[in-house]
Amino acid sequence: MKELVKQCTCSGAAGFAGACCLGVTGALSIMSAVGAGFLINDAFLIPLYVGLLALSVWLLHGTARSHGELTPFWIGLGGALGAFAGLWIHPALVYSGLAALIGSSVWDHLRGRRAPEAPR
Repeated sequence: MKELVKQCTCSGAAGFAGACCLGVTGALSIMSAVGAGFLINDAFLIPLYVGLLALSVWLLHGTARSHGELTPFWIGLGGALGAFAGLWIHPALVYSGLAALIGSSVWDHLRGRRAPEAPR
């Protein structure tokens, strides 16, 4: 369960950073309210966003590999790439990519609960 919480927390944080990059008013207001208004600049947000997406995919790879099934990892990787590309293409792609990343994390978690631990 701890792995699922880590993966979903990273994906949620990436979603928040993506919302800030897209200029969502609520996300920008929260950043200003907590005194982190300097982070609103895309020069800070995009590397943070990429780092959080990469961390989410890395955590997903570790758990998927331990379960012996990499399909959720590949779906999560595709979602992360789509979420990143969506910053320049269309906001709906960002949100659908993040949904795919979170969905694949949940799928991997449920799959891991049913399957025995694979040898490393």
